[in-house]
Amino acid sequence: MYPSVNSDIFPFANLGFKMREDDYFSDKEAVIQRQYQLNPWFTPEFIKYSYQIIKEILDVDYLKSRFSSSSDVLSGKTIGLVPDGMMPMSAFVDMLCVLIMGGTCALKLHPKDELLMSFLIQELEEVEPMLKHRISVVDKLPKCDAIIVNDMEDSHAIWERYLQQIPHLLRPRQASVAILTGHESEQELVSLSKDISLFFGRSRAAVHTVFVPRNYDFVPFLRTLGTQTQSLAQHHQFLNHLEYQKSIRLMNKQFYMDAGTFLFVEQIQEIAPTGVIHYAFYQDVDEAQEWLNLHRDEVYCVVSQAGACDDGKPFGTVFSDKDFPLDSTVHFLMTI
Repeated sequence: MYPSVNSDIFPFANLGFKMREDDYFSDKEAVIQRQYQLNPWFTPEFIKYSYQIIKEILDVDYLKSRFSSSSDVLSGKTIGLVPDGMMPMSAFVDMLCVLIMGGTCALKLHPKDELLMSFLIQELEEVEPMLKHRISVVDKLPKCDAIIVNDMEDSHAIWERYLQQIPHLLRPRQASVAILTGHESEQELVSLSKDISLFFGRSRAAVHTVFVPRNYDFVPFLRTLGTQTQSLAQHHQFLNHLEYQKSIRLMNKQFYMDAGTFLFVEQIQEIAPTGVIHYAFYQDVDEAQEWLNLHRDEVYCVVSQAGACDDGKPFGTVFSDKDFPLDSTVHFLMTI
C-alpha cells in the first residue's frame, strides 16, 4: 500500500489491486452471463471492457494525483446518483468521486445495470466494510444535498423541474463528434472505429457525428469501420435496430451509405439513433468549429488529428481518457 493524504483512496486502490489479479474473472463468468441475459446490450466482451476502464482508474498513483487534497470535502453530505445505464457499471465513476471526497451515496441504479453494479459495490464493501454505511441502493431518492443525473432519454426538462430547488449536475443526452481531414492513417481510422462502435455506440461517449471536407472519399473509412465491427453483425438486437433504420430511409427515399454495421446519413440536427452515424461536409474546418461552439452542451468530446480543431482529442480515446469522466463530477462536487 502506498501512503496518501486522503485515506478514502485506500479501498479503491485495493480494489484496483484485486482487479489486476490474473484470476479476477475466474469467479465472475456466471454473473457476467447472467447480466448479459438480463440486458443483451451488455455483452461479455463489453462488460470486460468496462472492467478494464475501471481498473485503469483505480491505479493508486492516479487516484493520489486526483484526490489527495480533496478528503472530507463532502463530509456529512448525501449525494444522489442517477446513472443512464448505457454501459456496464456506468455509475461507478460518480460513486468513486463522492466516496473519496468524503460523502455518502444514494444510488438509484438503472434497471438494466443493477446486477453488475451491485456486485461491484459488494466487492468494494468487502475491501472496506465501513463503506457499507456510506453506500445505499434505493428505489426512490431520499432527501439529498445534491444530485447527479445522467440523462440519455430526453427527459432533461422533467429533471430540471424536479431538481430546481436542489444543487444538481444534470448531464443531458450527449454524443461525441469526429472531425476528419481526409488525411487520416489506417490506424487512425481503426481507432475512430472503436470510438464509434464500443458499447454499440449507445454510450454518451461514442462518436455519433462526423464532419468531413467536401469531396471526402468515404470508401476507406467505411471499409475500415465494417472490418472492425464485424462482431456487431452477430448481435440480434443491434441488427434489428439497424434494419429498422434502413427501412425508414428506404421508405422515405433518403440516401444513406452502408458500412455493414452502421448507416451514414447526412444530417446533424440531432443525435443519431443506434446504428446510425450522422455526417456533414465543411468547406473550411472553421465551419465545424462554429457548429461545435453552438452545440457544446450536446457534445461529450471531440476527436481529430492533432491541430485539426480546438480541444480535439486523439482518435480512440473517448473511452480511455481517465480524466474526462472525472472532471465534471469533481468540479461540481467541489462547489457544494
